[in-house]
Amino acid sequence: MARGAQTVVLAGRDHHRLQTAAGSLRTAGAQVHIVDFDADQPHTHHAVAQQVVARHGDLDVTILAFGVLGDQTRDERDPAAAVAVTCTNYLGAVSALTVLGNQLRSQGHGAIVVLSSVAGERVRRSNYIYGASKAASTASPWASAKHSGAAAPPCWWSGPASSTPG
Repeated sequence: MARGAQTVVLAGRDHHRLQTAAGSLRTAGAQVHIVDFDADQPHTHHAVAQQVVARHGDLDVTILAFGVLGDQTRDERDPAAAVAVTCTNYLGAVSALTVLGNQLRSQGHGAIVVLSSVAGERVRRSNYIYGASKAASTASPWASAKHSGAAAPPCWWSGPASSTPG
């Protein structure tokens, strides 16, 4: 982290994982706050953003980094499961990006970084539901450099999605 106190707000629904990440950030010198956020509840996204701005001021850098892998075999047979993956990865991202983009536009500065997946760059038959939903989420204009944002280039990294073959 840069020198000096940095305020980091972690928003998510898995408090155990957020607390683990917060510990690492605090060790690096950040002041960390955790707020509830659920990508599957787009009607709450605006209120979450407003809560963060009211408490901490303007947003400087926002990082959108969420998604669910699903189970391709199950999801191909269960339309509701396929829709659930798509709702989180795409509709949740569209909502969050729109809320964040509007906030940055109104404050006149800030950036959005979208962490996506190589699966969204090269959609494969073996995981097309996940891949297509991630591809759609990074197609947002807020995920492009033209609009004070960037999609992080796809690369391999070890995480829950990479621990499952396919």
